[in-house]
Amino acid sequence: MPKPKILIIEDDPAVRHGMTAYLRANDMEVDESDTCQKATELFRAGGYDVVVADYSLPDGTSLDLLPQFKRLSEDTPFIILTAHGSIDLAVRAIKEGAEQFLTKPVESKALLVLVRRLLQQQRLRKRQEVATREQPGPLNPFQGTSALIRRLEEQAGLMLEWDSPVLILGETGAGKGVLARWLHANGPRREETFVNLNCAGLTRELLESELFGHERGAFTGAINAKQGMLEVGHRGIVFLDEIGDMDPAIQPKLLKALEEKTFRRLGDVRDRHVDIRLIASTNRDLEEMVHAKTFRDDLYYRVSTLTLRIPPLRERPEDILQLGATILRSVCRRMGRPEVQLSPKAESALQDYVWPGNLRELSNVLERAMVLQKGDRLEVGDLGLDGRRPSQGAAETELVTMKEMERLHIERVLQRCHSNVTEAAQILGMARRTLYDRLKVLGIAIGKD
Repeated sequence: MPKPKILIIEDDPAVRHGMTAYLRANDMEVDESDTCQKATELFRAGGYDVVVADYSLPDGTSLDLLPQFKRLSEDTPFIILTAHGSIDLAVRAIKEGAEQFLTKPVESKALLVLVRRLLQQQRLRKRQEVATREQPGPLNPFQGTSALIRRLEEQAGLMLEWDSPVLILGETGAGKGVLARWLHANGPRREETFVNLNCAGLTRELLESELFGHERGAFTGAINAKQGMLEVGHRGIVFLDEIGDMDPAIQPKLLKALEEKTFRRLGDVRDRHVDIRLIASTNRDLEEMVHAKTFRDDLYYRVSTLTLRIPPLRERPEDILQLGATILRSVCRRMGRPEVQLSPKAESALQDYVWPGNLRELSNVLERAMVLQKGDRLEVGDLGLDGRRPSQGAAETELVTMKEMERLHIERVLQRCHSNVTEAAQILGMARRTLYDRLKVLGIAIGKD
């Protein structure tokens, strides 16, 4: 394999030579520059994998270079170093497209770890692009610059080559299905089938038939034999969305299929062999359900061999603008419209909002705004966020736990809906039965509508 190619831009000779020598000693090819002009000439000439640049240079700053370099090579990671770090400068650097902002002096080992991590992320992105080149896939599950999303990407990358079940935890609209498809597209089963079955809202009989299939005459209306998702997904990935809503009567049958790699269609006496990798997701607390005896403990331990948690948007507000920009570009392409920008006040409104519906809600808000606004810029009033839900600022001033925040939010929605649970569940983006479960857990008393 060719060595990674690094460009170091630093006007202090001792610092520059020290970083260069250390990276070269760790099997990397390094070019050096001490000015913006020379760095631009080098970058135009040749294919760097990572750029490490001091903020202050004799003929400018690295923030002057950053937009030029991103136009030439959008995917090349950019690390900015500075001896006088500030939050405002860091925010500006990240907003301009820098992957990392480090305060000097930087330890050589720490820089090496960071460079290697960025190289690994770059390799994963390229693999994903190859897998989805023929048909553009859904939103990248790792878009953003937050430490939480980078940690999720790192954890997911470590799970790619294993065949153990994966449990994806996350709130409604957080992108659990997107992450499941990414695991398939980048794993060893990428050439095989990906099947998706949502366990929420299906009756026990329908869910069992969808999962295991049935023989002709197995029940009233079964006029033909039918393959279940386990058969369809043989050698590939079976994704069970919202597994926490699975009927308890079906859970032992799924466990048997996972443990013994065999199952039976409804109405059949013959065991069928199946080789799948299971990915499951839920927005519910399965541990709590195990304690409440509504989810089997043995199935929980089996499906949660490997666990990934997608952080909600409110925990990573620094990612919201990048996600919003990606969504807007996608909507513009779909509508055949020129690119639309967000005004500064609209950007602030997006970052201040709690986003209980996460990515799904963000996408819906921006798409609705695009339909209603025909200009080339979205203003804060176009977003329709006023009065919809509490802001992050309000939540922070109350200093409440996440569980208490959830309770307060559900109570507000119920109050607005005059205690109509069906309407409240629709606003909250969850199944009616799931909302009743949350009411019980959170101790909110209400009569059934």
